[in-house]
Amino acid sequence: MIVSPELAQFTEPLHLESGRSLNRFELAYECYGRLNDRKDNAILIGHGLSGTAHAAGRHHPEDFRPGWWDAAIGPGKMFDTDQFFVVCSNVLGGCGGSSGPSSENPDTGRPYALDFPVVTILDMVRAQVRLSDHLGIERWHCVAGGCLGGAQALTWGQHFSGRVNSVLSVGATAETSAHSLAFFEVIRETIRRDPNWNGGNYYGGPAPTSGLTLGSLIGMLFWMSPDAMDTRFGREKVKDGPQFTLGSEYKMQAFLQNIATNVERKFDPNTLLYVTRAMDYFDLSRGYPNLQGALESFPDRTLLVSYKTDWRYPPHKIERLAEAIRRVGRSVEHVTLESIFGHGAYLFDVEKLTPVVRKFLT
Repeated sequence: MIVSPELAQFTEPLHLESGRSLNRFELAYECYGRLNDRKDNAILIGHGLSGTAHAAGRHHPEDFRPGWWDAAIGPGKMFDTDQFFVVCSNVLGGCGGSSGPSSENPDTGRPYALDFPVVTILDMVRAQVRLSDHLGIERWHCVAGGCLGGAQALTWGQHFSGRVNSVLSVGATAETSAHSLAFFEVIRETIRRDPNWNGGNYYGGPAPTSGLTLGSLIGMLFWMSPDAMDTRFGREKVKDGPQFTLGSEYKMQAFLQNIATNVERKFDPNTLLYVTRAMDYFDLSRGYPNLQGALESFPDRTLLVSYKTDWRYPPHKIERLAEAIRRVGRSVEHVTLESIFGHGAYLFDVEKLTPVVRKFLT
C-alpha cells in the first residue's frame, strides 16, 4: 500500500490550556481507504510517544519499513481499509510534520526550540478537531489508539463525545501514574544532560542524539517485559562460549546495541520532552470533583484493552476506568489479553488484538 503524507494548515488561533495561543499551526496526517458518501466510516488513529502520522503502508516502494502500525491497518486487517477510512495525524508538538519545537516560528523565522508552548493531550485533541473540520468529518465512527494514542482517544470521548460514535483505548489509564511520571523525567534528563542539547537550541548544529539514544535504551527496559526478553533472547550468546571481552556477547545486548545504532535520527529530541510532559499532565479527573464526574458525557460505546504483562498500565487500573464509565450509564467493555510483550503488545502482537477490535468496530 503506497500512501502520501498530507499537511493541513490552520490560520485561526488555537487557544491552549496554558493560556498561550498558536496563531497558526500545521498538522501532518495520512489517510488509508476511502471516505464513503455518508462520511460515517472514518476512524481516527492516535500514535504513541515516538510515533508519527505514518501509520501504515510505504511512501515509496523501496522504503525499508512500512508505517508503525502497518500490521493493523490495511485491506482485510484489524482496521480494514476496504470498509473504513482511516486517518492518523501527527500530534501537535510532534516532529513528523506537525507544528512543534523543531518547526519554524513565524515570528522569528527560526525553529521554535523551547519557545514552543507546552501542550497537553486536550490541546492535541482540539487541534485534531480542526483537522476533522478540514476533512469534512462531523463524527468519527471510532477514535482509537494505544499509550499516548489511547490518552487521545479517551480525551475525545470526554470532551467531544458529540463527534465520536465509539472510543477504543489500548494500554491507557485514567491518569498518568507516579511511576510513569518518574520514568518520563528520567527520559527527559538523558536528553537535557547531553552536551549538545544546549538548552534546546541545537538546531543548525549537532543534535543531542546520544541523550536520545540513551533514553531509547532505558525505554526498552520498560516497554519490553522480562518474560518477552527471556522468551526472545534468554541468555543466548552471539558466539559460542564466553569471549572474555567488554563487547556485546549476548543476543539481548546486541539487540540493544542495534537500537543504539539505529535510533531514528529524524526524531527531534525536544519533541520527546514535549510529548512526555503532555503525558505528565494527563488526568481525566483534572478540573472535576472525581473521575465519575469527568465522564458524564462519555459516548455510549467504549472498548478498553489491557495486557496482563503491562505493569506500567496494569489491568486493575484500566478496570477502575471501566467501572467509572459504567457508573455514568455508558456501555463499556474491558478486555485483558495475554502477551509476553507487555506495554508494546498492541504494536507487536496485533494478531491477538485483531478479533477483539473487529468485533467492536462492527
